Amino acid sequence: MTRKATILLLFSFLLFGITRIEAAETASQILDRAATKVRQQKSIVASYTISADGHNQDGTLTLAGDRFTLSSPGLASWYDGKTQWTYSDQIGEVNVTEPTPEELQQVNPFAIINSFKKIYAATLLKSPVNEKKIALKANSKHSDIRNVVLTLDSSTLYPKQIVLTMSNRRTVTIKLNSIRPGGNLPLSFFRFDSKKYPGIQVIDLR
Repeated sequence: MTRKATILLLFSFLLFGITRIEAAETASQILDRAATKVRQQKSIVASYTISADGHNQDGTLTLAGDRFTLSSPGLASWYDGKTQWTYSDQIGEVNVTEPTPEELQQVNPFAIINSFKKIYAATLLKSPVNEKKIALKANSKHSDIRNVVLTLDSSTLYPKQIVLTMSNRRTVTIKLNSIRPGGNLPLSFFRFDSKKYPGIQVIDLR
């Protein structure tokens, strides 16, 4: 092989390598696609397990855009995009709040995907072929959630697991056991219905 042919061959390999690197998706692009996938669904129903401080709690989340309902043993929550109602069997009352985006992320696993650009810097981690693992670091040092490791399913782009590291070094793991698309849901579905909880005191903390 002549010197000229060798140089051309090396140049071709180099160009091919650069093209492959440029074609690779960034963490932000993957999260953008995941957020679009979620928004395109009329609603999503997910079962999950939250693990923290040696305790596990199962629950079900129904999501439509920014709205969601959450139910688990002894606890229920409704969020209509602005106001959140939270009922606890233990307390025996409903608290009404207007949660911050960060507070929503601790109860709604999909909120992190939708708001990551405003709060986190995203980095793509090495992961198996069937997963996309992304590290998220809070932009603000005052954030309650300092770091997140988000694992997405490569084919569906739905979350499989979310690990939150809090400012007090406490770790919260949310494992998504199943996710399926749902149908159209009225706004009332995401608001507390006092008729279903007769006699329960409502405490407005807004």
